[in-house]
Amino acid sequence: MFEKLREKIGQYYFRKEQSRSPRPLQMTNLRDARRIGILYTLEDVPDYERVSEFVARLQGEQKEVKALGFVRNKNLVQRFLPKLSYDFFTRRDLTWFYKPIHRQVRDFIDKEFDLLIDLSLQDHFPLKYISGLSKALCRVGKFSEENTEYYDLMIDLKPTMTQEEYMGHVQHYLTVIKTHA
Repeated sequence: MFEKLREKIGQYYFRKEQSRSPRPLQMTNLRDARRIGILYTLEDVPDYERVSEFVARLQGEQKEVKALGFVRNKNLVQRFLPKLSYDFFTRRDLTWFYKPIHRQVRDFIDKEFDLLIDLSLQDHFPLKYISGLSKALCRVGKFSEENTEYYDLMIDLKPTMTQEEYMGHVQHYLTVIKTHA
């Protein structure tokens, strides 16, 4: 109950910030996107490896990709050092009401991506906060009624879907979407 109250306060501040920073929406597909932001939750080494493969695939298509991971387990922080295309933040980088305050998070929010993809399977308010305030032209994440203010395109997840399957769906739908000039 206490955590829900903290999140409600965070949503209040999110809406307040969002109303001050309107952004244009431009539906973008993977072929046309040049700058892509990836958000994900880092629970363990396999998560990092799956996201790394996805990022490498996009970079192989000459895309500029920046990945930002939310590390929930503070013991994992030492295992993953930031690299050129990867940054991380932890619970220590959140305010009392779950607003991310890390410098890399602010840089990520301010970067003008053509496409922002949230690869997290679970709802984490800090990631939704970043998505919702991102200056990305098109934001993609998992479907839920509550996520309509955070994402422009939502992918419906089945309860048994793995992160690999989800990434496959994201890639498929972002490939078949047609955009108008």
